[in-house]
Amino acid sequence: RDLTVKITDPDGDTEERTKQAGELVASWCTWSWSPFAGPWKLETDAEIVQINWTGRNGWVGLEVKSKAAAVQDGEKRSAPAPEAEEPKQAEYQAEEKQKAERQEEKRGVVHPKGVSVQFLVTRFDRLLRKTFGAKYNDSTTFADLGELLWGPAKDRFSNIVDFLGHASMFDEGRGKNGVSLCDAIAKSNPEDVGDASLFISWTWKYTVKKFLQVIRDYCVDKNLDMASTYLWICFLCNNQFTWLSGEAQDGVEAFGDAVKQIGKVVCVVDSFDAQHALYFSRLWTVFEVFTACVAGIEIDFALLGDSELELDEMPLGQLKKMIVVNVLLAEASDPNDVAKIRAEISSAPGGAEFVNAKVSELFAKLIFNYLLDR
Repeated sequence: RDLTVKITDPDGDTEERTKQAGELVASWCTWSWSPFAGPWKLETDAEIVQINWTGRNGWVGLEVKSKAAAVQDGEKRSAPAPEAEEPKQAEYQAEEKQKAERQEEKRGVVHPKGVSVQFLVTRFDRLLRKTFGAKYNDSTTFADLGELLWGPAKDRFSNIVDFLGHASMFDEGRGKNGVSLCDAIAKSNPEDVGDASLFISWTWKYTVKKFLQVIRDYCVDKNLDMASTYLWICFLCNNQFTWLSGEAQDGVEAFGDAVKQIGKVVCVVDSFDAQHALYFSRLWTVFEVFTACVAGIEIDFALLGDSELELDEMPLGQLKKMIVVNVLLAEASDPNDVAKIRAEISSAPGGAEFVNAKVSELFAKLIFNYLLDR
C-alpha cells in the first residue's frame, strides 16, 4: 500500500508526501532543533518502520521510511501502482530524451568541447592581466570582459581585441572571421580543449577572479584532475561573434542540447537569498537546471565568494524560505530568449509552478547533502 506522511516542523511549515510502501517517503531538514524537543507533528495513515535522525554541525535531518510491502505465502505482493503524476513525468522525460536523440542523429552532433580547468586558473588569468593591464582586476565581471573583448553592449564589435587570435581565425560555418575562444585555445593549446565533462550553469555578472577560484576549489574538493577536467562555459564555448551580433540562432535548443550531451551540470551559486542572488534571478540558469531535472541528469553546485559562509551562519528554516525560484520573474537580456524559455517550461507537466517547486526542492537537498559531507 501507499504511505502518506504529513509533518509539521518547528517553524510551522507543513509538507505531505505519498510514496509506495518500502520507499523513502521524505526528508526534512531544520537548523539547531533537537529532534526530540519538537514541536514536531507527524501524521500518517500507515505503519512507519523507522524515523532516522541525522545531524552534523548543528544540522538535523529527518528521514521517514514506510513499512515494507506485505508478504503472503512467502511471496512478496506486487507493489501498488505509482501515482498518476509519476508516469506522466516519466513519459515526458522519455519523450524529451527520444526527441534529443533524433535531433542529434539528424544533425550528426559532435560532443561539446570544453576548456580545461588547468588552463583557466593559470594561463587564461595571466593572459588577461597581460592583455588588459589595470582594466582587468578583482572587480571585473565577465560582462565587463565581454565589452573589453568585443566592444560595449550598445556598439558591439566596434572595438575588438584579438585575444588568442580568436577574432582573426576563419569560421567555416559562418564564412567569415571570428571563432569562439574555445576554438582559439584549441589551436594554440590543443591539450587544453577536450570533450566537456561538466556543464557550468552561471551568469556573466560574476567577477572573473572569483569564478576562476570557485572552479579551482570545486576540482580540489571533488579530487578532479584539473588538466583533464574540461568545462563547457558559454562565454568561452559559444562563438560570441554569432551570439552577440543577433544572428539567427535557437539558444533554447543549443543550451538544452549541451546540457543533455555533457551529462552533468554544476551550478555556480552566488547566494541562496532570492532577494540578492544573481543566480536565481537569471532565466537561463533556471532553464538549465530545469532541463537537467527533466533529463534526469546529475546536478551539483559550487559556492561563489561568501555563499559558503552564508550557509554556515543561516538557520536552515530561514534558508529554505529564502530559496525562492520564480521563472515568471527571472529575466534574460534577449526578449526572444525569455519567450522561448517560458514557452518550453510551460509545456512541461505542471508548468511554471512545477519548475519553481522542483528547482527549489533540488537546491534544498543539495545544500543539506553538502553540509552533511563537510
